[in-house]
Parts: sequence; structure tokens; C-alpha cells
Amino acid sequence: MGFRGVRAAVAGAGVAAVVAGCTVRVGGVAEPVPGQGPVQQVVDACSLVDQQQADALGYRGPGKGQAASEKLRTPAMCLWSSKDDSAALTILTVGWAVDQSLDDYLQGAVVKAPPFASGGFQWTRYGSFIPGSCDLYTTLGPKSYAFVSVSNPDETKACDAAKQAVPQVAAHLPGGQPAPQITPTAPSSAAPPSGPLVGLDPCTLLKPDQAASLHVAPQGEKQNSSVVPNAVFCLWDDTDGDRGQKAFEVWLGPDLPMTQWPGMDVPPVSTIEADGHHWSIFGNFNDSGGVNCGAGLAVTPTSSIQIVSGYLDDPSKACDAVKAGVPLVSGNLPD
Repeated sequence: MGFRGVRAAVAGAGVAAVVAGCTVRVGGVAEPVPGQGPVQQVVDACSLVDQQQADALGYRGPGKGQAASEKLRTPAMCLWSSKDDSAALTILTVGWAVDQSLDDYLQGAVVKAPPFASGGFQWTRYGSFIPGSCDLYTTLGPKSYAFVSVSNPDETKACDAAKQAVPQVAAHLPGGQPAPQITPTAPSSAAPPSGPLVGLDPCTLLKPDQAASLHVAPQGEKQNSSVVPNAVFCLWDDTDGDRGQKAFEVWLGPDLPMTQWPGMDVPPVSTIEADGHHWSIFGNFNDSGGVNCGAGLAVTPTSSIQIVSGYLDDPSKACDAVKAGVPLVSGNLPD
């Protein structure tokens, strides 16, 4: 899947739904029952920041959790959006893995800052494909790690907020030190996002027969992003195995200008007009191998749609599904 796919959980984005089922705090090693397979350890990433801490840090609670996914190779995650609606793009995400190494998750991501000690652990900042995202990781064991990530258009503010959250998260990790006191942040009264994309289901923008023509599954899976605040997306899995065609994704940003999508802050390589909508095509999208492609549509100056797909074995085909999907998605947009 690659670093972008893992972090975007798409992509890389996480499901903004409360984690279902029973969760346990991991304090040791789970033992298998004789005659049965190994016990799968389950963690609740939302337990790493309690309601009082979230409130004091300036985030709305409760957090929105995502269970670990073996398929996407993502750890259990939880996200909180800022109470300060003047900073609409600020979001806190924490993750906790108990069956995956940090190296396997990051897949060669670049170290952006030297390690620092906080909460009883060593934390390191690694690079992210999300502009303005500050991602701090700590290793808890050979197959365990945790991370704290804050996204904000101002990267300095993102790192300040992430470092403030780190000792609060560390206090809930095995072996972590008690959390220091923090001064509560006053809530804001600004209005939630509004506009033509609010409430629109991205999975309605590609019909089953249309999905089949793109060589992806007929039914998509709707998810809420853990890295782009207020964004939702639908992912249609590819149907040709581990290589070749990649999954097809349609993302909605109700309060996100098109140029603020990751990888769309550069001039497009081409444009497509479909059903009166003017799409921008971005090749070599968010990767160095040229296997990913994206298309963006500015619905209004402050709301937008992006389509993402690609082709693993032949960079010349990276944009084929995206370009074929643009008129299909355009035709399904509400008037």
C-alpha cells in the first residue's frame, strides 16, 4: 500500500465511528486458549486522551475511534476536532499499535526532527504527506508503538499542539509518567461547516455499474477522514489483486478549498470539463513513483471534491481510472 496509503487510510483515513465491541487495556501478553489460535490484542485509542484532557487541550469530546485494520495495516486510532472553530483545520489524532512494528507502519518515512523525551518515552517527528501535519511517534516494543498527530495550516502551531498533547497521551500508555496539569481552553461558538457538500454521501457519486467499468468493487465503503477535518470519502476496492489497478476514492471537503487537499497545491497537469464542472488533473500524486493520480473540483471557493486512484505496475496508466471516473462522478453530483 505504501506510506501514503497507510497514513491516509484511504487511504489513510480513519473511520470516524465509535469503536464497537469490548476493548481492553494492554498491560502484558495475551495467552492463547489451548486448541485455539493466538489471542488478538485489542486496544481503544480513544482511552489515551480522557474527556478532561481533551477539554483542557481545546478539543471536542468524545473522540471518534477507528479499530485497527489488518487489511489497511493501520493501528487503532482516535481523533478529536478543535473546539476553536476559527481554526477549522485543527485536528488531534492518536494511534496505538500492539501487533505491528513502527518501521513496518512508516515504511521509510523521513525523520524531520531529533528525538525528545516526554511522558517517560522518546518521541520522534517523522514526515507526513499532509501539509501542516506534525506527527510524533514513540516505540513501545518490537511490535508496538504510539503516535500523536496534529494538523493545522500553521505547521509551528501544529507541532506546539502535538507536543502539548504528548505527555497527556503518554500517561495512559504502559509505563508512562503521570500527566502534567494543563490550563483548560475556552470553547468557541462558531458555526459548523455549511454548503452544498454538507450531508452528501460520497458513495452515491459512483453507481455499481459505473464502478464495474472502472474495475473496482460495485459497492464503496464510506469513511470519515482522520487526517483532513470534516472530510468524508468513499473507497471502492480494486478487483485485480495486489498489483495493477488501485482502489478508487472520492473525497468531499465541505469546508476545504481544492488547493488545500494534499498534493493539490501545485499547478495541475491538465483539466477536464464534465457536465459543466471544471476538474484539475494532478499527476504523480503524493508519491515519487508516479503510480498515483488525483483530480480536484472546486465546488465553491471554500468547498471541494477530490478523486484519487492509480496503477501500480505502469505509471503511464496512473490517471486512466481517474480520468474515466471524472465524468461519472460529475454526472452524479446533485444539481
